[in-house]
This record gives sequence, C-alpha cells and structure tokens, in this order.
Amino acid sequence: MFKVMDIAREALGSVAKVAAKVPVIENKYHVKDRLRGPWPKGPFLWMHGASLGECKMLLNLAKCLQEDLSGCPRLLVTTQKVEVLSYIKESGADVAASIAPADTPTTMKSFIAAVKPLGLILAENELWPGYLSSMMRISTRPSVAVVSGRFHRAVPGMDYSAIGFVSMQTGSDLSRFFSVATRTNKSRMVIGGDWKLLPWVRSGKCVTSSENPTVDTAFISMHIQEWASLCRMIASCIKRDESVVLVPRRLSEVADFRKSLLDQEIAVVDWPLVQKGAVSMVSQFGVTKNVFAVSKTAVIGGSFARGLGVHDFWEPLERGVATCVGPYAEGQKETVATLVREGVIAQLQSTAEFSKRNTPDVRLVQSFLVHESAKISDSYQQLIDYLKNLLK
Repeated sequence: MFKVMDIAREALGSVAKVAAKVPVIENKYHVKDRLRGPWPKGPFLWMHGASLGECKMLLNLAKCLQEDLSGCPRLLVTTQKVEVLSYIKESGADVAASIAPADTPTTMKSFIAAVKPLGLILAENELWPGYLSSMMRISTRPSVAVVSGRFHRAVPGMDYSAIGFVSMQTGSDLSRFFSVATRTNKSRMVIGGDWKLLPWVRSGKCVTSSENPTVDTAFISMHIQEWASLCRMIASCIKRDESVVLVPRRLSEVADFRKSLLDQEIAVVDWPLVQKGAVSMVSQFGVTKNVFAVSKTAVIGGSFARGLGVHDFWEPLERGVATCVGPYAEGQKETVATLVREGVIAQLQSTAEFSKRNTPDVRLVQSFLVHESAKISDSYQQLIDYLKNLLK
C-alpha cells in the first residue's frame, strides 16, 4: 500500500510540473515554488497550516512557544495559500515563512535536506502522507504533533506512526483518529479544544462587549458563492438603516462583492469608514480584530453554501460579539451543534430567520469559554512537555 501511495505522489508531481508551464495556473498557484522552493536553511521546528485561520493560530502558538519553551529553536511556518504567505511575512512575527512544499517524493527530499526539521507541528487536519513519512525517515522517534486537530476520515494506506502528540478539538475527533491510528496508540492523545482561542486563554481576559459599537452587523469571511444569502441579509440590514461591514474570505473576490452590491443599489464605503445604511468593505487581511472591537453582531461565512466549511466563530465570541452562523457547518458540525445547544451562538436554517435571530446571552458565552479555556490550557502545557522531551 505504501508503494502505491508513493507512486500516486510521484504522479502528482508530474502533473504539477505540467501545470507549472501554464502561465495562468503558475501565476495564481506558484506551482514552481511549491515544487522547488527556495526553502530556508535550517534547522527549524517546522509548523504547517492550510489557510489564514490555521496560520494565525500557528503564529500565536509560535509566540507562546518562544516565551515558554526553553531553548526554543528557530521556527518555520508554511502555508498552502500564496496570499497567506504574504500575511505571515508582513505580520512581524519572529518566524521564517515559506509556501508549503508539494507532497511529492522529490520535493520532500529537497525540502527536508534544506529545512532540517527538528519536529513538525500540524494545524487542524493537514495530515499529508509525505510530510509524515518524511519526518518518520529522519527521526528516531515520533516527531510530529497535531494541534487543534480535526479528523473525519482516513486516507487509505496512511501511516500515522510519525505522530507523537495529538490534541483534538473534540472527543469525536479524537475517537475517529484513535480508531485508525493503531500504530500511534502510545502517543499522547488529548481533547484540547480549539487553539484559535490560545492567546485569549493566556491573556486571562473576560468576555466583554464593546461599550460603543458603531457596526450593527459584521459579515466575516464571506465567499462569493454565498452571495444569494448574503444579499438578502445585507438588504435586511440596510432596510433598517443599519451599519454593515463585509470582510470577504478572499481578497480576489472584493471587486466581485463591490460590483454585486452596487448592482443592488447598495451604498459601499471603504473600511475603516462606517456609516448607517451602507456596507463598509474590507480589502485587506488582518483587520478582523478591529472590526469586532466596534461590532454588535457577527455573521460567519463559509456556512451559507454547501461544500465550503464554516470559518472562525471563536474570535467574535471571545470579544463579546453576538455570533451567528448559517445552516452549513462543514468541518465544525459537532462544535457548532454544541454551541447552539448551550445558547452560545445562533444558527440560521434560512436567511428568512435573519432579522429575528437570537442574540446569545454574553453570560452563557462567558461560562462556556471558561470550560473551553481549561481544556486548551492543559493541552498546551502537554505540548510543551512533549516538545521539551523531543528537543533534548
């Protein structure tokens, strides 16, 4: 089975080389960089995430490790997204950054030779076969940690024996992983919650709402595929002369959203300007914290069209913003169901419910996050212990 997987990875590399010769594909996805680098010269403790949410979590984790892990090595953060790579480099974080290597045997060999990873921390569900097998070949003991993990199904033939530490978001995630990762049964496995909350947990701050919110509703991480639902919700806000902020998930879709709004004769201004009866458009990464600081309510994207995946609902919750998601919670169904059941977030089954949606009580949010905080704090300390032993 392992041989079959290596053949498949070689075939992927061959396809990628062909794709790199197509200018449109190369300009958008930087295939050559994924295949050949350049890779930074190690050694590093390697951290990898898929997109913005995972990488923001890893940047926060990197800062924590640099504070708490004695003799913390240099850190490298890789990402699958070209636009997120720019965000990492401009974040001011004390880390090296690179586009993630393509999971092909040739690419991984050159990547490992340059980076010389001392260990690998994977965010959420980035369980690439070649990443695991490469770490297994260069380490005498399991040297991969999965943090803030989510797990739904296994890749046939996958070998998980390189993994030595697992912190899954929920008990169900952990049970599913445990059932297939038979070779890693001796690994340290915990239910550790969602580490997007880690900075808030360490800060010890309470959940508090904005005293002077100027934004009635912030639509966060919205995809253009969600336009039909989004349009109805924004129209409902504008009809009530509310102030609205729209944060597109992809910067490449800002122009499409702007045109669609103007086609509906909805006034558009540019963030940070906010005004009643208009939509304030955000056209840069990294400002959601500023948006939440002045918002009453938030609606989270990725949840109003099938096949996307609901985005980060923890950030508005920790800032005391009444939070709502749509009918589709792909990737977080169990967590969303729990939060809805506990009265922490609201969930719309259709946009017809939008104007009458529930506003969660901030006291319920506070109580729930206290319990979540304990799980995250404990699992983080266990990661520190694991890394101390690994890096001896």
